[in-house]
Amino acid sequence: MSYHGLSLGALAVSGKQKMRQGYLPMFQDVPHIPPPYCYRCSLNLEPDTCAMECANALEHEILKQGAEKISAFIAEPISGSTLGAVVPPDGYWPRITEICEQYGVLLIADEVLTGMGRSGKWFAVEHWGGVPDIITVGKGSTSGYFPLSIVGVKGEHVDQIANGSGNFNHGGTYSHHAVGAAAGLATLEFLKQDNLINTVAQKGAYLYATLQDALLDQPFIGDIRGSGLMWGIEFVKNKASKKAFETNIHFAQQLADIAFEKGLVIYPGSGSVDGKAGDHIMLAPPFIITESQIDEMVSILRDVIDETAQSLGVILKY
Repeated sequence: MSYHGLSLGALAVSGKQKMRQGYLPMFQDVPHIPPPYCYRCSLNLEPDTCAMECANALEHEILKQGAEKISAFIAEPISGSTLGAVVPPDGYWPRITEICEQYGVLLIADEVLTGMGRSGKWFAVEHWGGVPDIITVGKGSTSGYFPLSIVGVKGEHVDQIANGSGNFNHGGTYSHHAVGAAAGLATLEFLKQDNLINTVAQKGAYLYATLQDALLDQPFIGDIRGSGLMWGIEFVKNKASKKAFETNIHFAQQLADIAFEKGLVIYPGSGSVDGKAGDHIMLAPPFIITESQIDEMVSILRDVIDETAQSLGVILKY
C-alpha cells in the first residue's frame, strides 16, 4: 500500500489503488504483498500471535515468482498518504531485510516522506536498525524550499557497476542543479546545528500524548498511529466493528475543508480499507513547532471533528 510516484514504473510498484486504476493495462506485471497494517490486518491475524506473516508474505511471493525473477523489494518504512502513517510492528523490517539478503533481492526504502528527520530519526529505517541497499529522499531534503530528490546507494553496488561494464548511460535534464544542491546542504546544516532530529522525537512524543488525551475517547476515532512529527488518525463509523463511513460521505475530506477554514492544514486520505472505503488524516507539523502550538492544533482538530460529524449528521447514524 505504499505510493512511489506518478511515472508508469513508479505507479506499477505502488499499492495505492485509486491512483493505479486508470493505468492498469499499461503496467508490467508487478507482484505486491499485504501491508503491515495491524489495525486492519488483511490476513485476519492478531499482532501477538501472527508470527509476522505480513513480512513472511515477501518470501512466499519470491518463491512463487522465482527468486531469479525478483530484482528488488520497495516500500515506505512507515506508510504515507495511502494508509496514514501506519508504523509496522517492530519485527517487520528486520524480517524483510533477512528475506532480501537470503534471496539476493535488493531492498529499496522509499523515504521521500519520512527521510531527513520526519519520524524522529534521520531515516525511518533506523528505528529498526535497517540499512537498505537503495534509499530515496525528497520532501525533507530542502524543507520544500527547492525541488531536490536524492538516491543513495550502497558503495558495493556502485562498485559492481563501475568495475563491471561501467556503462550507466542515464542522465536527467534537470539533474546536478547547483541551487538545489546548495539548498539541500543548507537544510542539512540547519538540521544538524539545531539538533532538530532529537527535537522531532521529543515533540512527537508530546504530540502523541496530546492526541491520545484529547481524541481517543471520541466515538469516531478508530486509531492513532505514527512516529516523530508524522501522525495519522483513522476515522470509523463504529469503533467496535471498525466499520468505515460510507464512501459518498467523504468524511476525511470534509474534515480537512472545515479545518482549513479554521487555520489548520491537514492531509486527508481515503481507501485504507479496500482501496475505496476508509477515512484518515495525517498531521505533519514543522520541526520547530512549540508545545503550545501543538496544544492549539489538537484543540482545533477536536472541535473540527465534532463540527464535521454534526454537519454530516453521522452522530445520529452511529
